Amino acid sequence: MNHTLKDLQARVAALIEQQGEDSICAAWIYTGEDVIKFDEYGDEVQHPKELCDTVLKNMYDVDYIHQVIAEAIDTELDWKLSE
Repeated sequence: MNHTLKDLQARVAALIEQQGEDSICAAWIYTGEDVIKFDEYGDEVQHPKELCDTVLKNMYDVDYIHQVIAEAIDTELDWKLSE
């Protein structure tokens, strides 16, 4: 599922309602500003909004990202539970 910033605002508001505003969380948010390449001089090259939107929409289908985060949580839990 892809989200707009407005969608995320509503989701965060619902999470605050459910879990409390002081609940700890971890989040990674990428926007069109993050969809960049670097040219041969090392300068950032920004791309058109339509291309950035397409790239970001396709990120949700990258299961590897979810897998790495889930593995990191499992590893951290195992480490903390073994203390």
